[in-house]
Amino acid sequence: MPWALVLRAIARLAAGLLFWRMATARRGAYRTAGGPPLQRPVPPPASPALRAGERLRRVREGVSLGWRAVAATVFTTAAAVLVTAGVTLTVLSPRWLGIALLIVALVATAAAVGEIVAARRTLAARRRRAHDEELRRTVG
Repeated sequence: MPWALVLRAIARLAAGLLFWRMATARRGAYRTAGGPPLQRPVPPPASPALRAGERLRRVREGVSLGWRAVAATVFTTAAAVLVTAGVTLTVLSPRWLGIALLIVALVATAAAVGEIVAARRTLAARRRRAHDEELRRTVG
């Protein structure tokens, strides 16, 4: 597939998501039909040093999750291409090369699964940390 078509599809998807985000972020969209708006108590401001450390940790987590998502996508794509090539070569001509490609596809699939599991663990740790911080704010 030509790269221009892939980039065009990604750009259209991004534009659609941006439009959807802007359309659903209107003022008061969080309110229920007959009830008052949902509001949380305002947390006390943290010290600037803690805020900077928190920002740095969030940036690090975001970069880590982004890297894991890109790696999982690359490994999954490689596995799909390798399976296609391996099956074709196993059926048509040098079977040993087709089998070798299928084994490499299996390794790529295992790597993709490993990246996905690591990303899920990172997300779970982020959720636990956010829950702990919320509990500390409400108790303390």
